[in-house]
Amino acid sequence: MSNPLEPTDVGPAVGGDRAATDPDRDRVVTLLTAAQAEGRLSVAERDERIAAARAADTFDDLVPLTRDLISPTGPAARPVLSYDESHPVEEADQIIAIFAGANRKHTWRVRKHTSVLAVFGGVELDLTEATFEAHELTFNVFCMFGGLEITVPPGTEVINQIGAIFGGSDVGKLAPPDGVAPRIVLKGFCAFGGVDVRHPKDRRHRH
Repeated sequence: MSNPLEPTDVGPAVGGDRAATDPDRDRVVTLLTAAQAEGRLSVAERDERIAAARAADTFDDLVPLTRDLISPTGPAARPVLSYDESHPVEEADQIIAIFAGANRKHTWRVRKHTSVLAVFGGVELDLTEATFEAHELTFNVFCMFGGLEITVPPGTEVINQIGAIFGGSDVGKLAPPDGVAPRIVLKGFCAFGGVDVRHPKDRRHRH
């Protein structure tokens, strides 16, 4: 599985001896920073690798710095994101939990616009295996004595525009956006309720 932020391979036969440019170094630094934020590198390991990336002369110098972080078969593998923008549905998806719970997970389709209503109930949305109708997704949220939990793929950008009274919204400690994962805009209102956005690893640690 290729990653747009990492040089593809090493060795002169595939251009590994090509001179590294500042943008090449910056992409590697972005990956290292994201890995540390996700808990896959310590601060000391991140700083050591960033120093090596800044000093790199060729692709052969850069690739080993991130290879263990993006292995397609290892435990640190990133989810494969799927986009299908060919047949978007214009009307918003409706997810309602009133004195009850609702959840979406596994291989469900996330529309460009989703409305979430939680009143004395809770909604859980897991986007890690979903197919997305667009790169930018909007969630319109209303929570009253209820809550919404969203699990997002690493690298997801979250724009939080939710207002709250005796409630709140928490996007957690997310990794820096990578430009590949979705961009999520949260809009709406919470009263005596809350919205939590987390990575899959954060969700596992809380249960």
